[in-house]
Formats: sequence, structure tokens, C-alpha cells
Amino acid sequence: MEEMTFSKHALRKIEERKLSEDIVKKVLNEPEFIFYDLLTNAIVAIANVKIGAISTYLVVPYTKEDEKIKVITVYPCRDINREIKKKEGKRWVKIR
Repeated sequence: MEEMTFSKHALRKIEERKLSEDIVKKVLNEPEFIFYDLLTNAIVAIANVKIGAISTYLVVPYTKEDEKIKVITVYPCRDINREIKKKEGKRWVKIR
């Protein structure tokens, strides 16, 4: 995997939500959905993960430059279909 860095915001959200960097790497390496965010020019990776005893989707927007990945933020989303329906075609363009 490419070198990965985190924005200050992403680090704060990872800490607040008690996530590990490994779980973020899992989403980036094995995404179920990939979108392009037209507003931020970021790639959005989404995968189902287990956080403690809870199974949820984790949304990880990131940018990629010279084989380096910079994670912008990380947030869980229980109703991923609703999130996608709300943003696809307006803000997100489906890549996969």
C-alpha cells in the first residue's frame, strides 16, 4: 500500500471515534463502494467494518498525490444507502 498520512481533522475524528489506523487501511484496501466527490475533488472509499460489537459502514474521503494517500476525514454511517442516495448524482459520482 502507498504511504498514508492523515489530516489533523482525520486524526481527531479517529481518536474521538476510537478507531484504529488499521480499520481505515482496511476500508482503503477493500472498499465496497468508491465515489469521486465533486466538491472536494476527493475519492470516497466506503466499506462495512466492525467497530467493537457494532457493524457499520465507514466512509473515508481521501486524496492521492504522487502515490501518497492523505485521509481527509473518517465517519461511520449506519444507513449507507440513504447517504449514497442523498449524495450520488449531486455531489458524488460512482466509480465502483
